[in-house]
Amino acid sequence: MAAHMRKIEREAMENRELSWLRFNGRIVDEADDPANPLLERAKFLAIVTSNMDEFFQVRYGRIHAGREDQTKGLGGVTGEKLYNRVNKAILRQCNRQYTLYEGVRSELYLKGVRLFPTFALDDVMSECEKVLFEREISPYLKVEDLVADRVQQKKLYLCVKLVRGRRKAAQFKMVALPTSLPRLFDLTPDQEVQNLIRVEDIIKHYAYRLFPREEVEHAAVFRVLRNQNFPVVEETRADVLPAVREMLAKRNTGDVMRLEAEERMSEEMLTLLMKLFRVDQDRRYRVTGPLDLNKMLMCLYSMVKRPELKYENVKPLAIPQLMGDDVFEQIDRRDWLMYHPYHSFDPVVHLMQRAAEDPTVRTIKQTLYRVSGNSPIVAALAKAAENGKKVVVLFEAHARFDELNNLLWGEKLERAGCRVLYGLPNLKVHSKVTLFEREVDGVKRRTVHLGTGNYHDGTAKLYTDFGLLTSDPQLTQDAAAFFEVLEGREGALVEIMKAPDMMRGKLLQLIQREQKNAEAGLPARILAKMNSLSDKQIIRALVEASQAGVEVDLIVRGICCVLPAIEGYTEKLHVRSIVGRHLEHARAFLFENGGRHEVYLASADWMPRNLSRRAELMFPVKDEACRQAVENVLTLQWNDTQKCRHRNADGTDELVPLRVGGLDAQEVLLMDVNGVFDGSVPLQLEMQEDALAEDAAETELPTERV
Repeated sequence: MAAHMRKIEREAMENRELSWLRFNGRIVDEADDPANPLLERAKFLAIVTSNMDEFFQVRYGRIHAGREDQTKGLGGVTGEKLYNRVNKAILRQCNRQYTLYEGVRSELYLKGVRLFPTFALDDVMSECEKVLFEREISPYLKVEDLVADRVQQKKLYLCVKLVRGRRKAAQFKMVALPTSLPRLFDLTPDQEVQNLIRVEDIIKHYAYRLFPREEVEHAAVFRVLRNQNFPVVEETRADVLPAVREMLAKRNTGDVMRLEAEERMSEEMLTLLMKLFRVDQDRRYRVTGPLDLNKMLMCLYSMVKRPELKYENVKPLAIPQLMGDDVFEQIDRRDWLMYHPYHSFDPVVHLMQRAAEDPTVRTIKQTLYRVSGNSPIVAALAKAAENGKKVVVLFEAHARFDELNNLLWGEKLERAGCRVLYGLPNLKVHSKVTLFEREVDGVKRRTVHLGTGNYHDGTAKLYTDFGLLTSDPQLTQDAAAFFEVLEGREGALVEIMKAPDMMRGKLLQLIQREQKNAEAGLPARILAKMNSLSDKQIIRALVEASQAGVEVDLIVRGICCVLPAIEGYTEKLHVRSIVGRHLEHARAFLFENGGRHEVYLASADWMPRNLSRRAELMFPVKDEACRQAVENVLTLQWNDTQKCRHRNADGTDELVPLRVGGLDAQEVLLMDVNGVFDGSVPLQLEMQEDALAEDAAETELPTERV
């Protein structure tokens, strides 16, 4: 058995980091898709940079440290091979990204949006640039010595070579580009044609003003990405906050994982920076366009007010029944399922605000992982405490890159009178749950909101996530028991499964039940949607189930370490992935169960970190209408022919859209999410067989477009 498992790992599984790079490549593909509006393609290029930055901050350090390890991991890859493959994949992806950027820039030029230096500065533009430098930029500039520990990660710096006097003795200084200013400025704001220039170009043009006694011989922009993955040591709850604060202090001086420099930077200057940051050749990158495309292109997206160059703005569907003063009574009558961003997030905010004011509400308990900068959820919690209600909030202090924000919000809630917990030692609380306890005519009643995504009113407009509102006695009892556990007391859950002690076991049980059904000749299928799949134990169970005859159909947005369609291993296991205009963030699992379908939603992906090192929740969708709605969404997405990529046995992804009546699941949901929920909208492509045959004959397999 052990040998069989090792063979599965070697033949049918892929390394996690390589799989993640394939995912980021699928986002590059979206930037290369002419069917996407031009500015949306630019935004996809921005997302590629944001993702890659986090990869270097969080993942790359381990890959670099293990580059001499000869132990074979998933897919038979040693540390040395992984390091080399990762570096090659990153280089190819970044080169392609900047090639696509040049194409987007050229198309924008034809649309009347010009990015310097595609245009020359005339007298009017030069005067505007001068005023911008003197009034808006220069006051925020500070010349500093070139010291490694002073360089903040992700921030842009202008490195300047100065010479002075007859001997021309050289020295190097740096100027930090102010993050408080926009990355782009319009030099002709009153004209139809936009002439946009980057802040670093303006500073370079006027750098001589900063050094009146020296001559600026050369100036170029650079930035660094530092390792941000620091272990924390916690034994008790009291250790959590000090450990997080200690970790945050280390981030400013983490080892440099990547040095990015303008292509025009001299080899002398680049070599100096490499020595300063102790970076080898593999970790430097000469950028053939603007550094940090994320901030630049996001700024571009907001500055260009051209609706025809963006996705059509579709207003989320309102649920008026959940927006009144009787919202709790509405939930008492029936369960409500929402699918954001197709359904508005307003009912969740309204529920929190109503709970803060409702005299029958005695207690509110909530877990928070990420919230917006001006969160109405946090404001409602503070108001509830001020109104005398018992409010308990677990504000996860370990939420990566949101740690400081969460600490500040937590302090605000404490001042308002809330009891705030900042997490559990060595265990991130990643669950999404809110419990309301009321007293109505002397009777205690509970209502719960369970979700797959964060209580973030901003990302709820961009991320797809399910939210369930219910007064089901067992689910609300389980939610109350979960909060008992979080508060340090005993609590037993029955139908809601929590990680790390229950969820993996339940998933394995459900998978094995499908396997037994297949072996008994009963209908057996698993249709599961998630962000990432990398847990070895779960993958082994899925592979074995598929070998026993279970149809295993997986919709995995990001990392997927199982390889489908491998002869002798995974012929009946299929993997598809959707990127599209919305970030597919929901986790939903359908089990055939011999024809008696069971559906679960979860805050957790099928990854070791979610199942072993986080406090997560997986909950059944018990209401028949809600269960069918989730199943309809999964069926619709599985049948997508426009954005859904099919994974091959070698790990590559293949997008073969049908030209005749193609089906785009996200667009269908935008048009009529309730129609998908109740099945009145077709969930699969309806085409004549002769049209399909004709289309298939004329459709060539796509090649990489650069």
